[in-house]
Amino acid sequence: MCPKVFLKSDGEPTEGKKKILFLILPLVALGIGLYRQSDTEIQRKEGHILPTIAPKTSDVPDCVPPAIDEFPGDLFTQEQRQSGFVAIHFAATAYLCLLLAIVCDQYFVPTLEIIAESLNVPVDVAGATFMAIGTSSPELYSAVIGSFITKGDIGIGTIVGSAVFNILGVTSVTGMLLWNQEVPVDWYPISRDSLVYIFSVTTLICIIQDNVVTSVESVLLLMMFAVYIAVMYFNSSIKEWGEETVEDIHRWWKKSRRARASSLGHKRSLSLKATRIGDPRLILVPPSLKKDDSDTATSSDGEESEDEDDMSPWVVPKDGSSFQLALWLASWPALLVFSCTIPSCRKPNEGNYVLTFVCSVVWIGVISYLCSWMVTIISHTFGLPDSVAGITILAAGISVPEIIASIIVVKSGMANMAICNLIGSNIFDILFCLGLPWFIKTFFFSAGAYSLIVHSSALTYTTAALLSTVVLLFVTLSLSGWKLNWRVGVTCLGLYVGFLVVACLCEMNVFGQMNPPTCAS
Repeated sequence: MCPKVFLKSDGEPTEGKKKILFLILPLVALGIGLYRQSDTEIQRKEGHILPTIAPKTSDVPDCVPPAIDEFPGDLFTQEQRQSGFVAIHFAATAYLCLLLAIVCDQYFVPTLEIIAESLNVPVDVAGATFMAIGTSSPELYSAVIGSFITKGDIGIGTIVGSAVFNILGVTSVTGMLLWNQEVPVDWYPISRDSLVYIFSVTTLICIIQDNVVTSVESVLLLMMFAVYIAVMYFNSSIKEWGEETVEDIHRWWKKSRRARASSLGHKRSLSLKATRIGDPRLILVPPSLKKDDSDTATSSDGEESEDEDDMSPWVVPKDGSSFQLALWLASWPALLVFSCTIPSCRKPNEGNYVLTFVCSVVWIGVISYLCSWMVTIISHTFGLPDSVAGITILAAGISVPEIIASIIVVKSGMANMAICNLIGSNIFDILFCLGLPWFIKTFFFSAGAYSLIVHSSALTYTTAALLSTVVLLFVTLSLSGWKLNWRVGVTCLGLYVGFLVVACLCEMNVFGQMNPPTCAS
């Protein structure tokens, strides 16, 4: 099954061989990044390279503080939670996930659609920028807390831990929920964001490998983020150039093959005479969306009124089971608060979309922080080590916005926006959520040292594992014919479980002393 690109025209789909170049490029960049990292480490140990602005310090503690100390105190003691009161925290976590679903479904995702339409940007660009910024607000808050309040590794640990879950875990959930459906994805935006993500992770590895972050390195992250935004701004031109280049390379390859084997004839010589894909007037959309355009236009007014009713806390759902009614009653206080604090951007109030976006992002951050707090208490109650909880339960807890938003947009047929949001949110986490707090910390709050300390040495190896996740996702989508379905979901689930097993063994020092023990609470 060959990869296909769906065009809003009569042009033929491109062949799968034209996309293999974008599969090779991430692998080459991966090899170069790993080689440069190992070579730099050897030279540093032998003293052949100059030290950084702030030389490596020996102030790394013998133990790391428990993650529960980085949150406010709980109403219950450890003994009370172990006797059964931890069930309250499970219920609170489920309720917070329900609140996140309400904010994402009724406010955040509709705002993204209006932003993409008003700014005339493709859905993949909106997913990699606006949607990524909104769903990554918990990671930004976590990085600020880790840099200025706890002065620990909670910021970078949370970002690194949730990154793998974003790539493989969220993709597996959305893919399996589709079950007997298939949603096409475009190869170009996935390739674009994968390349940027590989360069971002490689840069982060080089920065934290000596356990010191300098002011120059923080500026480098912010500059790379500015370059990424510029790439998004000129996406159409870059896309046209990239597809023309791949098409030219593929044409040259076919000509060379015909020259070597003239017996093949002209069976495949006319395959490249289709309409040029790089034409910016062509819009990449799933065919399932094209056939429903007229129906959507005729029923938009009715849907808008139904959406307004769903957002109102004063309208009782008329059709539904007793469970849905109980769910509405449980969420009624939140519906009332959201209706008073988040302005509607539905018709005829589309002009409020900026304020709606900001307010929904704030609520996503607040609810996600509370969700992470509950998950941390649960893991501490059952005696789960913080290092393991960070890459398992806590990573899943803080990635709830990505899960809910991705499910909503994939169900709407916009798989490009969902996948680009997952990769784009990780790029935003590394370049901005770490770069901005590190920049402020090293320049204004470092007492002249212009540096901060990364305590955990194992974070370098965990960060290096992020490179493999995006390559594995790329290969999986390529082999599936660039379609998101249950097979992709099951494959990503297996890859994620395999990563968790290896990562947990490393974090528990099975393969050697990589992490210091947890300090007594």
